[in-house]
Amino acid sequence: MSRAKLLAASGIVTVALCACGTAAKPLAGSLRASDALKNNVDDPRSQQLPCLRQAHLPVLEVGPNELQIGPLPAGPTIYYDPSMFSALHDQIIGKSAGAEVIGSALLYPHQAPESELGAIEGCLTIGVQG
Repeated sequence: MSRAKLLAASGIVTVALCACGTAAKPLAGSLRASDALKNNVDDPRSQQLPCLRQAHLPVLEVGPNELQIGPLPAGPTIYYDPSMFSALHDQIIGKSAGAEVIGSALLYPHQAPESELGAIEGCLTIGVQG
């Protein structure tokens, strides 16, 4: 076998072996997530909101991150931070003065009665770990 044919054959074999086991990976720092994670958002409200309604509390979804229970100024407000750590950070730096941190939720009690706050706190602990 000629030297040129031997080099060509070994080059083809090398390329074929190098391609084995490679996987398409997203570029580091890109926002592309795997298909399994795209539709699996861990929203604590999915379990907590039904609990609040079962407790016969007048819950109003103010926005994607906020719930209002009863009218202001007396009704408590619940604001959801992206994570428990960001909620704790907000409390430490004084951004959420007067709020109680329960998981990723910041509960602003305002002038709510203790019985109502107990029911709200019980619902907010659903799904909280740690």
